[in-house]
Amino acid sequence: MVKVQERQNSIPNPQDKEGFAFQTSFLSGGKFQSQKGGIDSEKANRYHSEGIITTPTLFSYTQPNWSSGLFIAPRVSVSESRIINKEVRTVYDSEAAFLLTKELSKIQISIETGRGYNRLDRYGFVFVGMANYISLSLNTKFGFRLTGIRLNAKPELENWFGPPWSGYRREMYGGRISSEKILFWEEFRIFQFVYEDPNHNTNNSPGSSQRVSGRYSYTGIEFQSKPFLDIWGFDFTAISLQGESKSTNTAWSESKTSTNSYLGFFSLHSQNEKLSFALAGLLTKKDQKDRSDSNSNGYASSFAEPKVLGGYSSFLLFQSLDFIHPPLFRDRPLPQNPNFENKGIQMFGIQFGWDWNSWIRSDLFLNRADSILGKGNEVITKLSVTAKDYGNLVSQFSFSYTEMDPRRQRVFITEPFTEKEPNKEYIRIYISLGMQY
Repeated sequence: MVKVQERQNSIPNPQDKEGFAFQTSFLSGGKFQSQKGGIDSEKANRYHSEGIITTPTLFSYTQPNWSSGLFIAPRVSVSESRIINKEVRTVYDSEAAFLLTKELSKIQISIETGRGYNRLDRYGFVFVGMANYISLSLNTKFGFRLTGIRLNAKPELENWFGPPWSGYRREMYGGRISSEKILFWEEFRIFQFVYEDPNHNTNNSPGSSQRVSGRYSYTGIEFQSKPFLDIWGFDFTAISLQGESKSTNTAWSESKTSTNSYLGFFSLHSQNEKLSFALAGLLTKKDQKDRSDSNSNGYASSFAEPKVLGGYSSFLLFQSLDFIHPPLFRDRPLPQNPNFENKGIQMFGIQFGWDWNSWIRSDLFLNRADSILGKGNEVITKLSVTAKDYGNLVSQFSFSYTEMDPRRQRVFITEPFTEKEPNKEYIRIYISLGMQY
């Protein structure tokens, strides 16, 4: 099984030789997503392709009780997308962070600050993306770790001197407490992150008087068991989301919208020499009303990228059609604010994997979901290649087929003249390719 967790830069362990060290590599990669099906009014014929080149480089200096580093990774990405119209973009950006680690008695203190890629939670339900950040971690030799972090982020791709530095930015701050390899768990974590949407003009037009601001709190626990019965493991995540947004059109009028939602995920999995198996489920609270009101109780996040139930390969997980009620998880880093007026999702799946050898693996996913699209069944076939002897090649090819029952009636003239909407079919193709030198 693939294990995912929050992503942070780190200084390599002190080497036998103290002093300066230098590491660099060249990374190139890309991805292609294509989705077809449904009807024209759903704008389902869409694609997104992206290529990237980056040169991650680490300069470090090591002494017996402390080490420091400077991580720099300039990158250029070119993307082409079509949702309604074709859009081509070239983005120049960079990761750049200063890292410091210090040993004090039995505590290791780590500080990071700069701009980089962050995943705040293990499975990517809260935030995944580029951000300007600062973090402080306290690690003990007894398996406990305390981490605090603050982010300034704008999830959509922007150039180096663009809005992530100077314009409208989303603020996230909070921390986590984790313990590793204690009692019957491999890792147990408690976290809380606060997302603040600063007071801003909703349509970026100087003539508009509508302004929106909000504050939302994500509180959660994550559990990963130690192996039991030799080959089995169990993962569990629960997140509570609470918050409020304010909207003003004039100086004397203000409306408030509150959010009280939750997300739950579990995975029971096993791995032997060749065969792997997983049974997983995802549940989020549904907003009970179809129209906007003072309670928007659907689960959403500023930018999430879940790595469960097939990830990007799954149409049911990343339902990317254009609806009044948007999907929970977007398949592209779009600029819109989180919209909590959604119908949540209930999704369950079974995964079978087979390791043909040390570098080729195939997977079969069988998923079922109940969401705003209706009830759907999905089959995903995936082929993964990891060839370390050939430039550290990492690639993934997947194909998914989904059949949805929209559970809606189509009205022709008036109520007596209706018919049940037919089932709809969708296919999604996802290809990613990366190489490191």
